[in-house]
Amino acid sequence: MQKLFKEVKSLDKRCYEELYLSEDILMEQAAFALANEVKNCAAKDDEILFVCGSGNNGADGIAAARILAKELNVSVYIPFGVKSQMAEKQLKRLRALHVKVVTNIIDADIYVDAIFGSGLVREFSENTSLIIKKINSKNAKKIACDIPSGIDSEGRIPTVCFEADTTITMGALKECLYSDEAKDFTGEIKVANLGISRDNYELKQSSYLLEESDLKLPYRNKQTVNKGDFGHVVVISGHKEGASRLSAIAAFNFGAGLVTLAGKNRNNIPMSLMSSETLPKKFSVLVAGMGLGNIYGDEKLRDFLLSHVKPMVIDADLLHHKIIIEVLNKKEDIVLTPHPKEFQSLLKILDIADISMQEIQDNRFKWVREFSKKYPNVVLVLKGANTLIIQGKKLYVNPLGTSKLAKGGSGDVLAGMIGSLLAQNYTPLEAAMSASIAHSMVAKNIKCSNFGLSPIDLCEGIKWL
Repeated sequence: MQKLFKEVKSLDKRCYEELYLSEDILMEQAAFALANEVKNCAAKDDEILFVCGSGNNGADGIAAARILAKELNVSVYIPFGVKSQMAEKQLKRLRALHVKVVTNIIDADIYVDAIFGSGLVREFSENTSLIIKKINSKNAKKIACDIPSGIDSEGRIPTVCFEADTTITMGALKECLYSDEAKDFTGEIKVANLGISRDNYELKQSSYLLEESDLKLPYRNKQTVNKGDFGHVVVISGHKEGASRLSAIAAFNFGAGLVTLAGKNRNNIPMSLMSSETLPKKFSVLVAGMGLGNIYGDEKLRDFLLSHVKPMVIDADLLHHKIIIEVLNKKEDIVLTPHPKEFQSLLKILDIADISMQEIQDNRFKWVREFSKKYPNVVLVLKGANTLIIQGKKLYVNPLGTSKLAKGGSGDVLAGMIGSLLAQNYTPLEAAMSASIAHSMVAKNIKCSNFGLSPIDLCEGIKWL
């Protein structure tokens, strides 16, 4: 996993004040990284246009253009002039080499966006919007310097945004690059070294980006074992029985030794699953909420949820039910797996916030942290294009998801997978992280159209990880 930062100005400042690295040194290193990416993408006769803003992001672009001058066909467009001291300095260096500065958007094979960086705090002017729209309309390779212009410090896109194929972000990964809204604009994200290694540049952090290598699968390393060694998952069946069946099949395929569907509507279940009207006397984990509806009264729900001390995965309908207050106040080892609308309901029920779903999507990092302040022991998995997983102050982003998963039932499969790992003695946080990564990897590995993946495909694909 890699560290994620809300801001990096403090890291740059430390370089200046403690490590004796000047702003100029850091900028030159940033420019070299950007120039190298352009060089790696460019054919010999390609036309390259750097579109540079008036501040330090623009200065990075101007410096990169200077580095590539004569070696490649480079032009620079500076629509708003230069304002920062570093931009003025870099422009003098550029002009000394007589690099071509153009007065409008020209046709090019590669466009480099160096208009705005991570400091964007306002909506674009009409002129800026027109520039970005014009570049986006070009059939060319597009590279963003630090952050695609249009993404603000919270990861929101107030107006338009540069559509990057690659983003070269400076020094460290920024949270704003991993908002759901930003995902369609960042392309591949690479981190530029600024003259010292990332280990030296980055300080202690509590936010992380998950990678495929962080997946810990429940491999069976001993031969003398039996089904009881791998836990017993109970999934509560509800009004929409297919949802609970998907969770149960996923739990079984991800390694749980036994899986029982409990409650009402236990019809047409696979032969590998068990069935019971009540909670079994012995079990390891409870998974509940998927397709639950209102077929159980409060007394029966309390029996399912509060009559034991077993870990639980709570999803879907239970996140709209006030009983969740009792559950969170009385139990430990809980994983909640809402999508944004369910999270909106959860925040309201728990008296954390009464806000729109759009407000949640605009500030996903903020609201998962607000939840975790009130319930620091609970693991929250906020599903989305980039899934957020938090417990206490530790926040993890899974960027591996795909639009293939935007289907009813995908979340039910994830809940069952988390329950399965809990039954196999993963901690709630470990179970949430590994199940989320595995869920994404299964979708990625299945070869089908991006609109054709079904939750049954996911359940089957678990076996081939």
